[in-house]
Amino acid sequence: MSSGPSIRLLVGPEELLLRRAADVVLEQLRVGGSLDVTDLRAVELKDGDLPDLRTGSLFGEPRAVLIRDAQDLPAGATSALLVELEGPPPDATVILLASGTGKIQKLAGRIKALGGRTDVMPPREWDTKAWSLLVVDEFRRHRRTADQAAVGAILAHAGLDVPSIVEKVSQVAAAAPAGTVTAAQVEALVVGHGSRGSFAVADAMCDRNPTQALELLSGVLESGDDPVMVLGALAYRLRSIVAVAGQLEPKSVGLNISAGQARRLKAVRRNFGPGELTDAYAELARADREIKGGELPARFVLERAVVSVATRASS
Repeated sequence: MSSGPSIRLLVGPEELLLRRAADVVLEQLRVGGSLDVTDLRAVELKDGDLPDLRTGSLFGEPRAVLIRDAQDLPAGATSALLVELEGPPPDATVILLASGTGKIQKLAGRIKALGGRTDVMPPREWDTKAWSLLVVDEFRRHRRTADQAAVGAILAHAGLDVPSIVEKVSQVAAAAPAGTVTAAQVEALVVGHGSRGSFAVADAMCDRNPTQALELLSGVLESGDDPVMVLGALAYRLRSIVAVAGQLEPKSVGLNISAGQARRLKAVRRNFGPGELTDAYAELARADREIKGGELPARFVLERAVVSVATRASS
C-alpha cells in the first residue's frame, strides 16, 4: 500500500479531470496489479454510514474507497472521516472528489494540513500551451500522436470545453489511419462524422428526438466509447441547459459556455416542460448508479435513459 495520506482530496470544477486524477491515484495504490475499489457518490451515503475502512479485503488486496461529489458529504460522514484522520491509518485509502469545499471546509483543511489535498483545474483561458498539452495527452491516452496543426484543429472545434475535447480526440483517434494525426484528418473526421459523437447524442436527446438519439447512441457505443463517458456528456449538456436557464455564471459551476452556445441552450430549454428537466436529471442519475453497480448491461441502461429523457411527457 502507498505510504501517502490515507485520505486524499481532489478538488476542481471539471468532473472528468477529477476522475482522471483519481485514476492516477488508484494506479499508484495497486500492488501487483490488484486493488479492491468501492466507488460511490456522497448522496448514496446515509448520515455517518461510511463503508468499513478498517477491514481488509477478503483476498488480502489493498483497498480504496472513491467518493464522488464529496462536497455533498452528509455531516455524519464528514465527522467520521475526521475521526479516521486522527487515529491510526485505516486499511482502505479514501479518495474524495469534490467540486468545492464549502460544506466540508473543516475536513478539507485537515486533509490539506496532512498533505492529502490536490487541486485539479482546467487550464486558464489564455494558456494556449496548456490547452494544447491537454489535447496531446488525450491522444497519448489512445496511443496516438498528433501534429501541432491537428491539435489546433481539435481546439478550434471543441473550444475550451474539456468533455468536448475528450470526445473529439477519442473520435479522431479511433478513426484516423495509423501514424501521426493531421489537421486534414481532424477536419474530415470531426466535421464528416461528428454526428456520431456523444454530444450529438445529447443534442438529439435534448431536442426530444428519441429515434435519432437512439440511432446516434448506437453508433457511439459500437465505435467503442465507454458508456460512463457517454453518460457524462449527456449530464454535461443538461447541466449547461440548467445553468443558462438559471442565468448562472457558467464558470462558477464548472462549465465553459460561449455566447453562441448560450443562445442555443436557451432555445433548447423550451423543449422541456415544467418538472421535466428535474426528471431528466433523476433518470441520468439512476443510469449512473445502475451502470456502475447494477446487473443490467450498460448499453441497455444507457439506451433506456436516453429514450426516457428524449420522449416528451405528452407523447
